[in-house]
Amino acid sequence: MRLKIFSCHNRRPTFACNTEIFQTLVSNLRAPDDGSFMSDLGGINMAENDLYSELRHQFFVWKNLLDCYDYIGFEHYRRPFFIDTLPAKQLTNAFNDIWDMRLYFAAFNNVGLRCEPEIFQQYLTMRQSLDPTAVIQLKQWIGAYDVIVPRPNIGNIEQQLKAWLPEDTCWDTMVEGVNRSEIFRARPNLVCFQLEVCYFANMYIMRSDLLHEYLTFCFQVLAFCQSRLKLGRRALGFFSERLFSFWLYQKRIEVPTLRVLELPFLMLHPSPYSCQHI
Repeated sequence: MRLKIFSCHNRRPTFACNTEIFQTLVSNLRAPDDGSFMSDLGGINMAENDLYSELRHQFFVWKNLLDCYDYIGFEHYRRPFFIDTLPAKQLTNAFNDIWDMRLYFAAFNNVGLRCEPEIFQQYLTMRQSLDPTAVIQLKQWIGAYDVIVPRPNIGNIEQQLKAWLPEDTCWDTMVEGVNRSEIFRARPNLVCFQLEVCYFANMYIMRSDLLHEYLTFCFQVLAFCQSRLKLGRRALGFFSERLFSFWLYQKRIEVPTLRVLELPFLMLHPSPYSCQHI
């Protein structure tokens, strides 16, 4: 199974992790000669359009690399998924702080943990340590699902958007864009616009065919919103977080056997404490 999970950066990375599975991807910055990160300045791209924030990385992969992989994932550079597949003994011997996270996430349903840079780097080192057997096991684990998402935030999706973009026209325009989307020319529109289970951060790992369907829908709606609204920086990122929640709801209603896994994530955040829940 061909799998790649891209860590999306908007500046030269402090932390990088490039392996068979993980890839550091920086938008609008030329790739260095040392290969420490991939750039989105080649091929079909929107690298200079920062209105799309981390969606620039996803657009680049979608348009240029989709056929290279069976599964594709995206993470924010400060918010990686907590991907934790090593045997207990190996984890406790080599990465004791990561072991503590495993214990915490198994006991509590928090969305994630804030981590100091030293622990964050330990987590990336753990990822880089995966040997061929561990890589195979990780691929088999991810391949058992269709879509992997962050643990959801609970709250009314309309109210959450209006907390960031209070104008009613923003919400109404996004809803109109969803209802006009070409995805519903061949199927009924089943979207619930008052969701209270919401998947934010524009992070997911999924089968490439599903990613193509979602990003086609997402960029159509975003283009509609951009054509009708005067938007500030990262507004399209706020819209897309809600669009993903709508799309996933539609897919789960259409395909009740859709295999969805919810994972917590880590968040790089210097703090006087090793970890804090969020």
